[in-house]
Amino acid sequence: MEHLVRGYLALTRGSLLRIEDGREMRVTVLGGGIWITQEGDRRDRYVGQGDSCRIDARGLTLVSALGRSVISLTSPYERGFAERIDLVRAYTGEVEPLFAPPGRWSALRARAAKTWAGWFAPGARPTTAAL
Repeated sequence: MEHLVRGYLALTRGSLLRIEDGREMRVTVLGGGIWITQEGDRRDRYVGQGDSCRIDARGLTLVSALGRSVISLTSPYERGFAERIDLVRAYTGEVEPLFAPPGRWSALRARAAKTWAGWFAPGARPTTAAL
């Protein structure tokens, strides 16, 4: 039984999908074409419209859009299907997180809040003393 991870993901030419440890996840191309590179695998795969590819390697998998493409992601696992999934937008390099386990985000938020508070602590005054 396959569980839907992402049903309809539109990618523009040059977009990159980064999947960390997406063991056994299936990438299906609904339109266009993609290039899949898996960590530890010397072969790169082209997957065209109507075809799919199962990620069989642990580690990082990169999915590159060769043109306007639409993909879906499924997994045999309902939970724990990947460590992280990010979409890197073409031309801007903007990273859009699509999936991360809940514990990671809360830890990251706490660390960012602590850093922010350290920079802008109430009552902090810059020194005027000569250094």
